[in-house]
Amino acid sequence: AEQRRLRPLPPLDFAQPPGRPLSATRLRPSATHTVIRSRMERTAYNYGDDTPAAWDVLARGALGRPISTRISPVLFLEELNEALLFAPPVKARLGQRPKPAGPGKTKALAASSVERPEETERRRAAQNDCRRLILPRTADEASDVFLRRLDAHQNAPEALVAPLSKPEDTKSFLRRMVAVKKNEAAGLLVMPRAKAETAEQFEARMALCEACPATVFARGAHEDPTDFKARLDAQSKCRRPIMCRSDGEPASLFRRRCAVSRACLDVVHPYDAARESADDFTRRMDAQEAAPELSIAPGDKKVVGSLVRESAEEGAAAMAEEIAAKLKLEEEAKAAAASKEEAAKAEAAAISKQRQRQDSMDDEVEAAKEAEERAAKKAAAAAAEAEKAA
Repeated sequence: AEQRRLRPLPPLDFAQPPGRPLSATRLRPSATHTVIRSRMERTAYNYGDDTPAAWDVLARGALGRPISTRISPVLFLEELNEALLFAPPVKARLGQRPKPAGPGKTKALAASSVERPEETERRRAAQNDCRRLILPRTADEASDVFLRRLDAHQNAPEALVAPLSKPEDTKSFLRRMVAVKKNEAAGLLVMPRAKAETAEQFEARMALCEACPATVFARGAHEDPTDFKARLDAQSKCRRPIMCRSDGEPASLFRRRCAVSRACLDVVHPYDAARESADDFTRRMDAQEAAPELSIAPGDKKVVGSLVRESAEEGAAAMAEEIAAKLKLEEEAKAAAASKEEAAKAEAAAISKQRQRQDSMDDEVEAAKEAEERAAKKAAAAAAEAEKAA
């Protein structure tokens, strides 16, 4: 219960704060973010066959080593953004002390073995306009392709841009650069095309990546076309990445996870057969709905059981309140019906009394008329007799 009182985690913001120099780009989360992040870090993620190769390319290019893929995609993007943050020194005015460079690296990356000197110079020139490090040209990139990547960096200075690497072809790479330039979200990574993606599916994902505030995973190894389309539809309404369907994840539960993800603050882990059963996964989704601010690991029966019980108790209390409210409404309806019936009876009695009174008045008028007629006849007879006698 104590955990559920935490304020919701604000959206991650890798952009430059208003009124501050670009070199002072803020990547440090708030205190609330830090508290919830500690819980995220305790959740071990398993990407299986769908671990993005671009993550390793970017991490090795910036750090010379990989970053652990046992963490949430949200935290992984934070690590990548911090590793690739570039902040050139701010020039001081005449007579003033030089300003600190702020967080991030202040020099461009060294040239690769395949990068020509003129390409290195162009990359260093482009680096001064960007807030994320530009990786050197790779062996899989032709010179023209490398220049297209530099152009994407300059048009999206705060984006993470992975170089072309096999099995991605040049046409798919160029389409990906278009999506990078159109998306205005800072710190975002557009994933390269996967082997399992058809041209139509890749185009659908790129169309979503042009505006989506979250990283969109490529089609997974265990997703069929229907699964992939369902995930893209859910991702269009979600501010956190939705992971691919895992090996053995039931289709109905996969769609439920996509729906649950819309309200959650961290990425909901897919079904993990090594750590939970299908019933455990269903209970975890129940718990995740009850506590969307928590990051719940597969197989964490203690947290799941506690949240499910609490949710059941709240549900029982809500049901009791609903039943009481229904009974109260029924009593009020009965009372209103009785009152209405009494009013109808009183109105009917009043109408009957009025009719009786009207009938009595009509009888009196009729009797008066008859008396007048008799008197008139009597007078006429008397007048006739008088005439005879005369």
